[in-house]
Amino acid sequence: MMNMEQYFYDGQFLKSYKAALQDLTNESRKQYLVIFEKYEYANFPQPSEQLQQSIERANESYEELDEVEQIRAIQDEAQFAQAIKELENDARTAGDVRKAESFFVQAQLFLMAHHYDESIHCFMQTVKHNPNKALYYGFAGQTMNRFSWSPFDTLPYIERAIDLDPQNARWYWNKALVLTQLYKDLQAEPFLENALIAIEKANEVCREDQISLRNGIDSTLENLKEYLFN
Repeated sequence: MMNMEQYFYDGQFLKSYKAALQDLTNESRKQYLVIFEKYEYANFPQPSEQLQQSIERANESYEELDEVEQIRAIQDEAQFAQAIKELENDARTAGDVRKAESFFVQAQLFLMAHHYDESIHCFMQTVKHNPNKALYYGFAGQTMNRFSWSPFDTLPYIERAIDLDPQNARWYWNKALVLTQLYKDLQAEPFLENALIAIEKANEVCREDQISLRNGIDSTLENLKEYLFN
């Protein structure tokens, strides 16, 4: 079992926070807790049940994204407006599972319309209403990282995605990307070492048919090697 510092440098901030709360003899725990409490890790959503997790298709899509494409394919303006109205209504009045689905679709639509803050807000609402799907956490973390949110915001979502779905290469790839950014920001070698471990794990679990995802993983691996040997 890893300790507080090991979890921290591996980007597992939720587990590091839990260890900091428990390890009362560790003199450095207070400086870690200052960070974790600033980002309100105590309020981070907790899974309530085990689900069969979503499988990424070879073209990097998911079944949950089909509704997005169906809405985008609507050419009649009135029908499109009605579809959006129904989405928004579901987000207010439906049960939690459908609320999460609605917010997930809205997040994607906002992302495609370049409304990035609204997109991330919807992803966070998705996780709040259904904290059991790795896809929701993973896309939240991936989008946060894409638009330069703090790694301390981003990594708990990626950590939870990996916990729920440890066979999805995408989550390890995103973890490697964020750990690399932490290394560049803080110049702490353990972040770089764990980024390399994460990208190797991504490569290990990436399926043969996931050609485009593997290209991204390979590109990140090459960049990491440059940091290691320069």
